[in-house]
Amino acid sequence: MESNNELTLFMEKVKTDARIGPLHISIFMAILYRWRAEGYSNPLTVSAKLLMPLAKISGPQHFYRCMKQLHEFGYIRYEPSNNPAKPSQVFILKE
Repeated sequence: MESNNELTLFMEKVKTDARIGPLHISIFMAILYRWRAEGYSNPLTVSAKLLMPLAKISGPQHFYRCMKQLHEFGYIRYEPSNNPAKPSQVFILKE
């Protein structure tokens, strides 16, 4: 159960990280869900259309801001495609 380990590591880190809020956690859970469904492929191809309903986020600006912050804070590596026809890539960082 590779995703359980990543979830545990994430939750241990965010306990003391005041920058992380409910939206970040929700998006990370959605990423882990898709990662598991895709057989733990790294990188994982994602789109806002796919992750937003899972994370229960309706505003794309909130979604993209949180994805960028998760990347900046070192929880994931996010490579946005900036092309609606091509999905973005998320790398699960294993620490």
